Amino acid sequence: MDLIPRLRGFMTGNKDAHYDKRLGWTMKKGIGKGITEGDKKKMGLTEKQAQFLQVIQHFIQSNGYSPSFEELKQLTGMKSKSNVHAYIQNLKKRGYIDYIAYSNRSVVVL
Repeated sequence: MDLIPRLRGFMTGNKDAHYDKRLGWTMKKGIGKGITEGDKKKMGLTEKQAQFLQVIQHFIQSNGYSPSFEELKQLTGMKSKSNVHAYIQNLKKRGYIDYIAYSNRSVVVL
């Protein structure tokens, strides 16, 4: 028996969570299984990830350039930039954004 689900607390009757070897733990809530655009398959987002993506889209539309990690931290009310970095990495992995590593304000919504 795999101990990871028990350690994470998902075996306590939460039927909204399931484990996928490729995606890890996912919840049925959120955007869903994903959006297909052309050849590229986009994976689903959680509610928080969707809100984070909307903050980025709104900032780019209103200012004409990408937000910095510090600005994203302040706009979302997060306590550290490492959380912002984690959200950016997840959105990139899921196919919603792209960015240039080691470059300021390089987030692009796909």
